[in-house]
Amino acid sequence: MSRLTLPFYHEFFEILESNEILNWRANDFVRAIFSKRKNIGDQDRQLVYRGLAILVECKYLNREKKVENNRIYRYSEAPRLKLHKENIQQEKIKEVLAIEQDIIEKSLQRIKVEQILLQDITNKHPDFEKFLKKYEVYISKKIIELETKVIFIREIINDIECF
Repeated sequence: MSRLTLPFYHEFFEILESNEILNWRANDFVRAIFSKRKNIGDQDRQLVYRGLAILVECKYLNREKKVENNRIYRYSEAPRLKLHKENIQQEKIKEVLAIEQDIIEKSLQRIKVEQILLQDITNKHPDFEKFLKKYEVYISKKIIELETKVIFIREIINDIECF
């Protein structure tokens, strides 16, 4: 099997990942790739057509002939492209969740240090226990809340990885 080289690789995948491709003409791809250029050469246009043929061959796009004109094709997303987009979105979600989890875990560590401080003060000065009780209750609730969030984030990440 020969190796295929996709012309305008980055441009094609940027377009494919950021748009829903449904009944696009080849000219729509040409415009999207060369949106910043006024003059488009025939060679560039031919490279786009070649790229579309490769994307169809690699099953990222489906190609259908237009009923009224056999020379015009319409391109739509194939299941492989949809799967690719889902994978990208899942990776982005995992990144965001990992950042959130890190922030929450740092907050959890800080709160646990505060809890230890309150316990130390209470041990050294038992007469302050009644006054500090409301802070201990608040901190205990906050710890439970943060631990619950961390567990929930881990469950979401595990669900993503199972798909």
